[in-house]
Amino acid sequence: VAGPSVAWQVLVGAWFTERYTVLCAFIGAVMACASLLLLCATAFSDPGILPRQQDFQEQYDIATSASRVKQPSRHYDIVLRGHPFKLKYCVTCNIYRPPRCTHCSVCENCVERFDHHCPWIGNCVGKRNYWLFFSFVSATGLLNAFSLATAGGLLAIRGQEIRVEQGLDTSGAFVETMKQEPFTTALLVYCALLVWFTVGLCMYHSYLISTNQTTYEQIKGLYSAGTNPFLRSDICSNWFDAVCTPVRPRYFDGATGQPAWPKALLDASSTRLARSPLSDDAKLSPR
Repeated sequence: VAGPSVAWQVLVGAWFTERYTVLCAFIGAVMACASLLLLCATAFSDPGILPRQQDFQEQYDIATSASRVKQPSRHYDIVLRGHPFKLKYCVTCNIYRPPRCTHCSVCENCVERFDHHCPWIGNCVGKRNYWLFFSFVSATGLLNAFSLATAGGLLAIRGQEIRVEQGLDTSGAFVETMKQEPFTTALLVYCALLVWFTVGLCMYHSYLISTNQTTYEQIKGLYSAGTNPFLRSDICSNWFDAVCTPVRPRYFDGATGQPAWPKALLDASSTRLARSPLSDDAKLSPR
């Protein structure tokens, strides 16, 4: 994002500022800054990591006053909105994963409403940061389209001027324009190749939001043969659910790994750990 944006400012933004107005360069700078800020915000945000629990053999059972030695069942069946769900027990995090939660093999975390692990930002995309990710994708797509349009406009204007000045035909003026503006032409080609990915990704996630699906669910085809229990009554409700729902606090403190929310569970956890012989070693890991 940063490299092409700087190149655009030097090649295209400066040209429009000199010939017409500084507004074009200003808009490009604002869009580039927004894209970069959203990229950083998404990369360093908590996607919705569920805290790990102690190993099942170390779980203290108050009823029997002993540590649990029997491994929990690998599956737990529930019915949600008339749709059966099989809650899987994660042997890494030692929890039953709630619906739409998946264990990321890259981050080694269970993530709420897991969408996908994005290699470009180096972070998972889930319940807590999906709105940031979609905002980043949208801003980048708009920036890419804006850069493509303005670079194309510059070359079109220069081509028309060269055709009039040198009396060339359209093809000759086109070739001469590329010779005189090689870097702008290269930027145009780069933006043209990239716009299909950025705008296409934005449109793909718009479809997912409209149907209240995640990337993981859509690729796996989890609801292709039946009804999606998370589908709202209308598209607006689906959009509100995905990108406008207030983000809850993190489950744990990222620096200490200690539980941070909700308070009622913290009080219960403190009481339970105080009665456990493992209380000195008990700790939730943010991994």
